[in-house]
Amino acid sequence: MNNPTSKPIIKRQEETVFERPKKKGDKSNFRSLKEAFDLETLEKNPWGQFLLFIEEKYKDFTPRPYEELAQKAKIIQNAIRILIEHHQESWGEILSIIPQSEKAEADEFYQEISRYKRLTPQEVYQASQTAIQVILNHDKYGFVDGKIDAERINRKTQLNEAIDYFHNNQDKTYFIIAQLPELVPEDAKPMFAASKAFQQIIAAGLNIKLEEFSMALMRRFRLTRADIKDDYAQFKDQEKDQIERDLRTQINILQQEKLALEEELEQTRNQARQKAVIEIANSLQNGRQPALNQIQQMISLLESQVEETGEPELDSDQALTVFIILRNLMKIFQELGIESYPKSLKAKLQISQNQLSEYAYIEGKPFANEEEIKQVECTQPGWKVGETVITPAKVRELNSDQ
Repeated sequence: MNNPTSKPIIKRQEETVFERPKKKGDKSNFRSLKEAFDLETLEKNPWGQFLLFIEEKYKDFTPRPYEELAQKAKIIQNAIRILIEHHQESWGEILSIIPQSEKAEADEFYQEISRYKRLTPQEVYQASQTAIQVILNHDKYGFVDGKIDAERINRKTQLNEAIDYFHNNQDKTYFIIAQLPELVPEDAKPMFAASKAFQQIIAAGLNIKLEEFSMALMRRFRLTRADIKDDYAQFKDQEKDQIERDLRTQINILQQEKLALEEELEQTRNQARQKAVIEIANSLQNGRQPALNQIQQMISLLESQVEETGEPELDSDQALTVFIILRNLMKIFQELGIESYPKSLKAKLQISQNQLSEYAYIEGKPFANEEEIKQVECTQPGWKVGETVITPAKVRELNSDQ
């Protein structure tokens, strides 16, 4: 049985993408982050904000003296690089690439980030990339708080879930932050290169202090679940206040519309009333007999009598004139549809309770029920326009002997 050809061992390079480049004989040829970039530029850039947090807190995540951990850090950096380049292969194949002197520490690191190899290299790589991608996508908003809205709360929730991947885990934390310098946007890469604090965290490698990194990051940028819950409550209060403001605005608009409609309705009523009066005046004046002239003639006739005798005493000719005028007026009213009812005050009527909208029942026993019929006589006629009652006719009940 042929032995499989072993893969060549890739030696770790002396300088890696995770280390700050140095010149020979110059241990500190880089300016500090705040010397290389003005504070305003850093605060406006999301990754500048992140590195300012690192500058402020890096001592909390870096043991002293960290130089003692540098050699192991380089081993883990090399293990990370090989995992990224060969994540589609098996753990055994990946470990075969690791130099023998580094294999034990690299294997221990792989076990920690893979739940002791329960996850494949592909799954480990994909999980880290998913978390990193969510963090990278924060560029639109930055880490700092702004106006609280549903979109920002959702974004902070995504960041919280991404950070949860490496929460309280030094191996996964180092796995994530060690990849950032190569993956951040081009304008942020010089910032990472200029951050001495970030470089020292990377150079220090794995250590128990890194377990505090995720919580410090979330507290600094208000990404904890408690912070998100507070933001959500505040957003709901703002949303409620906005709804109330919108409702008040809508009420004011509706009130203004109501006033405008009422004014328009009143104008329409006045116009309709004026139109109706004009139509009545035309009917009275422009018919066969000019009724308005006749009314004025009757009034003048009566006024002259009152002025002469103190009473409207009319002779037979004058009385006839008044009678004719009044009869003409009644004819004009009938032509307009204005009629009195019933036709005769002397005729006996039979009415039921359902007819009390047409007749004002002013005297007699109450109706026992809707079916009861009473004989009545009219004491005063009513007036109608078509089928619309203007004034109901007044009636009283007749006794059985009447």
